[in-house]
Amino acid sequence: MKGCTGRSLQLFALIVFVWVSFSSGQTPQPAGIGTIEELQVPAPSLAGNLLGDPAIQRVYVYLPPGYKRDTTRRYPTLYSLHGYDGNAELWTKHPDRGMNLPASMDQLIAKGTAAEMIIVAPNGRNAFLGGFYSNSPVTGNWEDYIYRDVVKFIDERYRTIAKPASRGIVGHSMGGYGAFMLAMKHPDVFGAVYALSPCCLGLEGDLSEDNPAWAQAAKMTSRDLFSRSPESFEEFMSGAMIAISAAFTPNKTRSPLYADLPFIDKNGSLVKNEPVYFQFRAKMPLYLIEQHRDNLMKLRGIFIDVGQFDEFTHIKRTTPMLSAELSKFGIPHSFEIFAGGDHQNKVKERFTTKVVPFFTTFLEK
Repeated sequence: MKGCTGRSLQLFALIVFVWVSFSSGQTPQPAGIGTIEELQVPAPSLAGNLLGDPAIQRVYVYLPPGYKRDTTRRYPTLYSLHGYDGNAELWTKHPDRGMNLPASMDQLIAKGTAAEMIIVAPNGRNAFLGGFYSNSPVTGNWEDYIYRDVVKFIDERYRTIAKPASRGIVGHSMGGYGAFMLAMKHPDVFGAVYALSPCCLGLEGDLSEDNPAWAQAAKMTSRDLFSRSPESFEEFMSGAMIAISAAFTPNKTRSPLYADLPFIDKNGSLVKNEPVYFQFRAKMPLYLIEQHRDNLMKLRGIFIDVGQFDEFTHIKRTTPMLSAELSKFGIPHSFEIFAGGDHQNKVKERFTTKVVPFFTTFLEK
């Protein structure tokens, strides 16, 4: 989800991951230039969705410098998921964030601080500006699209090391939510996960009934908001709440938005809309750790971070709560509060200094 305004953070925990293997002991690799390929990937998992989104989706693939030099070598693969109201270009060539995936990776590889890896950036944007990488009869099965359709396509087309130990997943905001959920549910596909400022971990802060944007969302009767830029933070949140609900608690009979909300207005107050509230809650990682403990224990690495000044209060609250829940069930992981960071800044810095070294360490080569 995109950031707007807000300050305040209670420092719950600070776990610093030490990058031992990147300060010494690595042989610098020959300089080279990687390449980006833009693909149109079949998405049978999205076929028939009620929003009319296509069953062919755009995917960007970064191939490291050595890929074309050594035609027998196979590579680990990293899947990168973008946030709400974004697209795959956020990873590959986004000037506002300074992200230039080929240039950044080529430089890290040349310095010897990153392993050569294939990086895959699929689209996650739909008619509601984001499908939250979840399965829904309304928005389509975005979860299945990522872990089944895209992974199969990439493994068949490129020289990947096609096993979970060599396959990682990272995401920012909506993508951070998706990355964590996909790794938690499918450790037979993804072996390590990094969630940057993941949204939607739990019904806290500005996702709770205290946010009047839920009442505004309940009044929406058209898709007009999704065809233009929101004029305020509240308007942005109202649209995002419809999008999340269409993914988490879809209702095929409620055209044109096809969503049941977890909160409803009753006598001027927002109250839980049961049983929708509990169905919505069941899609949020904070409440699923015990259920998926065995799966999480299979992962080679888990890293969660959040900006010190993240504007979304639910993200500031739930990231340390998720870390505490993982610790409660003995699940190894790292958690970091990124000093000076808000929801969107320092993405390139985090990607180059944290994300890539993390997967260089934890993906089998």
